[in-house]
Amino acid sequence: MAFSLRNKLIFAVILLLFILSSPVSSLFAESSYLIDTPTKGMLDYGNYNVDFRFFNGGGILSKLTFGVFKMVNLGVGWEVDQLIGTQTPQAAPPSLYIKIKPFNGGMVLPAFAFGYDGQGYYYNKTINQYQEKEKGIFIVFGREILVPGLNANVGANMNDFSQNTVYGFLNLEYEIEEGFRLLAEYDNISYFPQARLNLGIRFYVSEDISIDLADRDMGSNQGPAERIIKIGYNGKF
Repeated sequence: MAFSLRNKLIFAVILLLFILSSPVSSLFAESSYLIDTPTKGMLDYGNYNVDFRFFNGGGILSKLTFGVFKMVNLGVGWEVDQLIGTQTPQAAPPSLYIKIKPFNGGMVLPAFAFGYDGQGYYYNKTINQYQEKEKGIFIVFGREILVPGLNANVGANMNDFSQNTVYGFLNLEYEIEEGFRLLAEYDNISYFPQARLNLGIRFYVSEDISIDLADRDMGSNQGPAERIIKIGYNGKF
């Protein structure tokens, strides 16, 4: 069976990340979230992160996350569509985020985390739900693989208990050099035409400030990829 453009892109990205194998050490913490998918990474106790994600239609998604305990992160997200421009802004209800990491991983077993993320994308006020649904309940396993600086995560999530549909996701984060990372993820895996390939880069202006540039849903038959920008700040109490 012939590979689609989407599958070719996936294999090309994974191969590229595996080839780039120069060892690195980093001052920057592992991400707790990539583009649309969670990772095994966590905020340390007493730390916080605030993100501002700019997407199509002049929308902004703000997210604030705290390391409330050693194994627990708690956060809240808020999407406002059409905030930039002349149209009337459309605000979604605030969403809850919680992640618990009971196991940090070992020589054999990967790290393990689970939680809930109520943040979807493109809130439709008329039907009172997101056009792209939230993760809902999720579970994720991850570890560094093959080369230093290459972190891989695989997981599953469920956001609709009336249909009991389980979705899968996988992501890769590779630090080419200190302060510069490649991001790749395959999300919403259940019915493959609806799965999304997302690619991006993350660079750190300082130890506290990061900027993400990403394309979502690359190779989709639904239209061109969506370009997003995200600015993040990490702090400590």
